[in-house]
Amino acid sequence: MVLCEADHKNDGATLDRWLANKKPASFESWIANPDNFCVVAESEGVVRGVGLLHCSGEVRLFYVSPGYQHRGLGRRIHSALESHALPLGLPKLRLESTLFACKFYEALGYIPAGAEKSLFGLLRVYPYEKPLQPNSSIHATAFGGA
Repeated sequence: MVLCEADHKNDGATLDRWLANKKPASFESWIANPDNFCVVAESEGVVRGVGLLHCSGEVRLFYVSPGYQHRGLGRRIHSALESHALPLGLPKLRLESTLFACKFYEALGYIPAGAEKSLFGLLRVYPYEKPLQPNSSIHATAFGGA
């Protein structure tokens, strides 16, 4: 939430709508869903990042804690998601990015895939996709996940 202040501008209504489904019960149901693949990164017993891939190729959740960016954690999470997607035969990964995260996804090889749209109140999202290479050699380090 702190990292995306430029996106939500600390607008209470926007934050309430954006975070409405980010509760423990929701997360537990996402992990339990066999159509989802979740990667959790931890350091010193504390969750520092999470990524969730749906079998459709949609990255539905991607987050790295403040203070843990620019350490390779996000790249490792993404690598694990991509490694899981390749055997599924998915042609591409898709996601909606906040403005703050666009550069990160572009550095991973994502390309814009449509016009920005309003999601919750002041929050705008930007569709991206990344074509997958079936024969690429992605090497992920296992560091947790369901």
